[in-house]
Amino acid sequence: MEPNRTKKITFGGLMIALVYVTTFSIKIPVPFTQGYIHAGDSMIFIAAILLGWKYGALAGGIGSALADILGGYANWALPTLIIKSIMGAAVGWIAYDAGQRNNKAKIMLGITVAFLWFGFTAVLRNIIKSIALNGAPFLGEIDGVTTMEELLILSQKVQNQLLTAAILIPLAIVILSVILGRIDKKLFSVDQLLGMLIAGLWMVTGYYFAAGLMYGSFIVPIFSIPWNIVQFVIGLVIAYLVIFALRKTPVLKYFE
Repeated sequence: MEPNRTKKITFGGLMIALVYVTTFSIKIPVPFTQGYIHAGDSMIFIAAILLGWKYGALAGGIGSALADILGGYANWALPTLIIKSIMGAAVGWIAYDAGQRNNKAKIMLGITVAFLWFGFTAVLRNIIKSIALNGAPFLGEIDGVTTMEELLILSQKVQNQLLTAAILIPLAIVILSVILGRIDKKLFSVDQLLGMLIAGLWMVTGYYFAAGLMYGSFIVPIFSIPWNIVQFVIGLVIAYLVIFALRKTPVLKYFE
């Protein structure tokens, strides 16, 4: 039976606080856009999976925006509120009703997302390649890059990272869905993995376009994309570790 409204509100408030704490307290600066990566995405995933899309959206949006406001990144608060709210809603919408979709629909959704992700990274790799071939105008825009040699090295590195992410992330989702599904098909469903994958890729894409609009350039934010990918992958891993640990306690019965 679904938790009553009072319990959900209480748990929702707790998840907002946890998103804020894990975002605010663990910050790793990201070059090029003056942003940072953190562990807050893990709590957004957990909130959405356990409480549903509405509470996932509230926890993700409010908790993350508060961390920006109080952490000295107030200019990012509005983009964060929008991006993280949609992120939490996406996870909950896809994952909360696990088992309601047939296998064919899940496979088609997964293939579509993988295809779009591979296409997006392919476009970005081509843009980076063109920057490397004619990079002189961009030397002043990219922090820490002052020579063409440095730009070529960075461009090749980011191209390789995007190609690796485009291939390994969908593959890892398939492998995890098989392995974790054997442990508990309901708690570790394909829907949840797809939800976190789609939400994570939305976050990467959303912050790319937000940074492009804020800084007046869609070139520089490309170099921060691998960092955002690392962030959501870390968040996915932490979320599953926490859920796996909770599985061994009575806590999950309150969310059934």
